[in-house]
Amino acid sequence: MTQESLQSLDNVETQCENRPFVIFSFRPADLVDKIMGRDAWRELESVADWDRDENGRPVVVEDFRDPANAERIARADYIITGWGGENLIDEAVLASMPRLKGIFAASGAAARIFTDDTAANVAKKRGIELSNSGYINGLPVAEYCFANILLANKQFFRAERMYHEQRGWGAWVDVQSVFANVGNYEKTVGLVCASSRIGRRLMTMLQMTRLDVLAYAIDMSADETASYGATKADLDTLLRQSDIVSLHAPDIPPLRGMIGARELALMKDGATLLNSARGRVVDHDALIAELKTGRINAILDVTWPEPLPSDSPLWDMPNVILTPHIAGSTGSELHAMGLNVTEELARAVAGKPLKYREEY
Repeated sequence: MTQESLQSLDNVETQCENRPFVIFSFRPADLVDKIMGRDAWRELESVADWDRDENGRPVVVEDFRDPANAERIARADYIITGWGGENLIDEAVLASMPRLKGIFAASGAAARIFTDDTAANVAKKRGIELSNSGYINGLPVAEYCFANILLANKQFFRAERMYHEQRGWGAWVDVQSVFANVGNYEKTVGLVCASSRIGRRLMTMLQMTRLDVLAYAIDMSADETASYGATKADLDTLLRQSDIVSLHAPDIPPLRGMIGARELALMKDGATLLNSARGRVVDHDALIAELKTGRINAILDVTWPEPLPSDSPLWDMPNVILTPHIAGSTGSELHAMGLNVTEELARAVAGKPLKYREEY
């Protein structure tokens, strides 16, 4: 073998030795198969190594304190985690991971993997980078809302139900009279807590329509709101003027029950409340009472409690559409989060800034 060939072989071996080692942490372990799609595996294979079991499947660490995982976590340069990967790493575990450089979450928050603030502060001092897929997970929520806004303004759900019940035109001969107020022209959509990642994405999407958009967000100026093609409004004005009220508030104590009897009473006759955020944002007793009048409609992807009890009146109301918390990443959409974490890891390995860096 020539000297050049030997040198080339040495370079390949050095590159392999320098490849970072990754561990996966999901609970249950089979979530890794749902998160990591073909493109994610291809991206990861180009930059890193990981352990496989006897069947060639990736080894998933569910317990960082299990002695069986000690050698594996000691080698770890990066962690790919996500749903179910909460409260797993404390200060002692961090001490056993001297090579750890980054944690990339196929979920909304990478820091949830720490058991407490002490562990998080240790990780911060060590310069361990965090990245999450909250923005990626929010994209299908915005798409869900966008689709339902258009369908609700067309009274799609009422029309579908009536057509099935009558099994033909029946008494519903003059469509233009029965559905005189349908359409996505001269209509207003109101976004509550519009400054959220989902709210901003949805405002961007709504610019493709002829809808007027009102945005309630105390942390957005009128100029910033206008840059998204929307008009800044207070909550009461938004509720009074909107044909569709879409909620994007987080589940935090100050906002729980923010949409109650008073707020619901402000909504226009025939308006629709769309909730893809969190069930506790709405006072459900007040919502049920208002819906029983038939005055407004609701599309609910989230409820409180979740799921609803089997005897909840919401199940049988003709002016209510219920979906089982499907707005967020579901099915093939999960693969987008898997690709995101592997792309973030590739950026870290290359010494480039993270695109979705999470601050401590």
